[in-house]
Amino acid sequence: MKGFFLFLVFALATGCITPRHTVEVGDYLLLDNGKQILGQEKGLTCFFFENDQKKMPFREFLVIKYGLGYTEDISYNVDIEGTRFKVFLYTDDELVKYYDLTQFMVSNIETEPNRIGSAANFLGMSVIDKNNQDCLADNSLYQKIVINYLRELKYQYYNY
Repeated sequence: MKGFFLFLVFALATGCITPRHTVEVGDYLLLDNGKQILGQEKGLTCFFFENDQKKMPFREFLVIKYGLGYTEDISYNVDIEGTRFKVFLYTDDELVKYYDLTQFMVSNIETEPNRIGSAANFLGMSVIDKNNQDCLADNSLYQKIVINYLRELKYQYYNY
């Protein structure tokens, strides 16, 4: 009788819990409806990837690499294959605002003593051209070269 009661309690407890589906980020994900910009009714596509908390903050890496000033909002211009683009780094608050971060799986969890950089689990970037067009959108002619640039930037950060 005691065994049956324990089984019944266990069955009721686990039956009421719905499993949560989480997405593994892997190399990167492209997420729709991110940061809003003037002239676009739809939010920008976000290049979303996992932060390496053992490294300096990504924001600081960009400031050093591109000689940017220390500001809350990081954006900069870059020339890729002869075309000028504007790159936006999402703040932690913006990522939370536009995306439900609980649906993404963190694969590299660091303990507090091992963290050097930001405690944020994820980073996001968006890119526009001179006409304010989303360069990471599926219909963008620039999508492939911009993704290659962002992947290379991410690898430079991981190896910095």
